Formats: sequence, structure tokens, C-alpha cells
Amino acid sequence: MIKKHKGFTLLEIIIAVFLFSIISAAIFSVLATARNSLSAGESQVGVQQACRNGLDAMVNELRQTSALKIADVPANGTNYSAITFQIPAGDITAGITWSSNIQYSLGGLNGKQLIRTQSGSQRILGNNISAVSFNRSAANPNVVNISVTAQKNTFPGFTARQSTITINSQVRLRN
Repeated sequence: MIKKHKGFTLLEIIIAVFLFSIISAAIFSVLATARNSLSAGESQVGVQQACRNGLDAMVNELRQTSALKIADVPANGTNYSAITFQIPAGDITAGITWSSNIQYSLGGLNGKQLIRTQSGSQRILGNNISAVSFNRSAANPNVVNISVTAQKNTFPGFTARQSTITINSQVRLRN
């Protein structure tokens, strides 16, 4: 009489577990890589947004000033880390009234925040800003060149990744 055994042998079960482990490890590796890429992309977008927010605020106010109202960035082509200026504050029909001094510079938390200071009050325009520079050339003193660099370190998984972006802009001042 021949017995028919139903079921799996120990060898078949070991091979099945081994194949399942290899497939699971491959899927986990792909998902971990995708998560790291997503984290790096989000970090890059955050850094870029911090740069743009600060730059947009500076450009909007600098467009309102004149070359004569910029105090600490002479038209000599040298880069400066801060700019101080005034913008029109009152009704133009009765003559221009100028605001108190407005200054843009780095400061705040670890010196990595772009700060707008006016009349002793400070407003943070961007975080993770590693450098800001302003310059004007003697050939074109009515144009301010601005460069803002933002930098952020992230640690997706077990590796350190640094996201850096520099945005430049030129602002034509009013006459």
C-alpha cells in the first residue's frame, strides 16, 4: 500500500521563506530610496522657498527707494552683508516724506535668519539663510544686485544631505 503524503517538506518551506525574504528586502530597499529622495526634494523646496520669500520682500521695498536713500551700500562694486535705506512713507502730493531706516541683514537664530529691522522692531523673512550680499556699481548706481544663499542639512536615513540654493536679483531704484 502506497501512502500519499500531503503537505510541504522542510526543504520546500526553507526555500519559500528564503525567496520571500529576498523579495521583501528588495521592496524595502526601493521604498527606503524613495523616502530618502522625497525627503531631499522636500528639503530643497523648503530651502528654495525660504530664499524666495526673503528676496521678494527685499525687492518689493527696494524698488520704492532712491539711490540717495541707501546708507551703507555705496556704488563701488563691493559686496556688503547688510543694506539700510528709506522708502516713501507719506502722501506724495505734499512732498515726499521718508520712512525711518529699514535694514536687511543676517542675524537671529545662529545668524541664519534674514531679518528686516525698522524702528527697533525686527521681522524674520527667512530661515536657513547662510549668506546675503548687496552691491551697486559705479557705472549703474540705480541698480542694486542682491544675492541670497540658503542652506539646510537633512538626515534622511543614516546619511547627511545638504541642500543649498543661491538666488540673485537686480533691483532698479526709483529716480
